[in-house]
Amino acid sequence: MNATPLPEPACERCGTCCRKGGPALHAEDAHLFSGEDALELSAVVTFRRGEPMFDQVLGRAVPLQEELLKLRGVYGAWTCAHYDARSRACGLYDRRPAECRALSCQDTAPLAAMYAKNRLRRADLLPKGHAIHAVIAEHEALVPVERIAPLAELLRAGGQEGLDAQDELSRMALADKAFRKSLAERAGIAPEYHEFFLGRAAAALFAAAGLSLRDDARLGCRVQPDPLWRPEAASPNANLKSASEPLP
Repeated sequence: MNATPLPEPACERCGTCCRKGGPALHAEDAHLFSGEDALELSAVVTFRRGEPMFDQVLGRAVPLQEELLKLRGVYGAWTCAHYDARSRACGLYDRRPAECRALSCQDTAPLAAMYAKNRLRRADLLPKGHAIHAVIAEHEALVPVERIAPLAELLRAGGQEGLDAQDELSRMALADKAFRKSLAERAGIAPEYHEFFLGRAAAALFAAAGLSLRDDARLGCRVQPDPLWRPEAASPNANLKSASEPLP
């Protein structure tokens, strides 16, 4: 006797995946940024190469090997900005991103299979040859994310190397601030777009490494260890929506 095949599991619209984070974007999602209903680039946050992210497949935090674009969250958390909590519905459902189409909370294998492939990059959404590419490249060189964690360790260790690390981190913070000011004042790019063009601000990047950024009347800013930071508390819970989740 042939058994009757079980129906495909249906989404219960509990909203858990949407509340735990907007999706990372892939090449097939580029269509979201063209046409009549195009999303603004302000809807996207860039996570840069070297940022620590929680990898769903490995089950631990690892530095990103390449940049990742992610739909912005709301409510001071990572709840997807296109999730309507009242109706438990997606505002982009008919043209939702690839990760959202792949995800089923009953079976995350399809999402795991595609999560690191063909990721969308800033360059894919910007006109070729535009001057902003040079600005982004210069910012990457002057504010290298992969330097933050080792410099943070030197700063916590103290001594002359710690002081040198503090100086380098302060220079990075000031450079990041200057780039964002220039985008607003010289290029007319409003602050809500800055996390797409330049990624997360230095204060957020430093916080993930256990550092706090303080204003300093003489130096402009001062970077110091956060006495309340604990490495074991930095990793977030696993996120069903996206294969990667930023550390807070």
